[in-house]
Order: sequence, then structure tokens, then C-alpha cells
Amino acid sequence: MEAASMIPPPFESVVCPIDFSDCSANALRWAAWLAQTSGKPLRLLHAVHVDTPAYLTPERREQILEEWNEIRKHAEQHLKEWAKQFLPEGIDVRYDISDAPPVEAIIAAAHRANAWVVMGTHGRTGWRQVWLGSVTTRTIEQAKVPVLAIPPDKTICPK
Repeated sequence: MEAASMIPPPFESVVCPIDFSDCSANALRWAAWLAQTSGKPLRLLHAVHVDTPAYLTPERREQILEEWNEIRKHAEQHLKEWAKQFLPEGIDVRYDISDAPPVEAIIAAAHRANAWVVMGTHGRTGWRQVWLGSVTTRTIEQAKVPVLAIPPDKTICPK
């Protein structure tokens, strides 16, 4: 293998999808380390997929959109609380709440920001993911950017 092909691609930021699980908290620590050591911004992403069926009345659709805006506000506030809890000072943090399905949201955010993705290997779905497939696995398969998958037991960040 040629040495030039072994050089990782440049990146402009780090995207860390957060589902508020313990595993995503651990991945956040690693994402913070990568952002801090590289001097790149850290983008915290939370995806809440909202799909409105076509048969809904305009009034009901509007009501769902209002509820989505409330969910979005709460999710962003929760991301900010996590940033205070888990991140060292001095990291440039940005927040992104998406209404797309998680894999689509992660890939879109990473491509938009020319970012590497740092995410946990297991999310809130627990054993269900054995049957439905893992968001992490699908992200790795579909993304055209590097994806670092952090297992829940990898709790010691590099120094």
C-alpha cells in the first residue's frame, strides 16, 4: 500500500451524534478529545425523525409542526446541558437538531461540515438493534467520511 493512501483525509470539524445514551456520552468524550487536539469545532447532532402521513389535515400537520418545534427546543437545551457536563472548556461547540432519520441526519451533517464522525457503537435501542440493524453500522456503510465507532467500555481517552 502506498504511504500517501494511508494518510487520513483532512477534516474541518467533528460530528458527534447524541441519543443521550451512556454510550453516546462516552463517544462524546472521544469526540471532544479529537476536536480539542485538532483544533476543529465539535458539532453535536441529535436526530428526531418526524414523519407526517399525507392523510393528515392541514390543521393536524400544523399542530405536529408546533410540537416538533417544542421538541427541537428541548433537545437543543439538553445538548447544551450535556456539553457543560462532558466537555472541557475551550472547545468550539455547535448544535444541530435534525428531523431526518438518524443515519441520514448523521451523513448529511458530516458531509455538510466536511467532518469526521465519532459515535457510540450502541445507542438507546439496546437489544432491538440486533434485529433491526445498528445506526452505527449503517452509518459506517453509507458515509463517505471516516466514522470512529467507540465501544461503551472504551472509557479512557488518549492523553
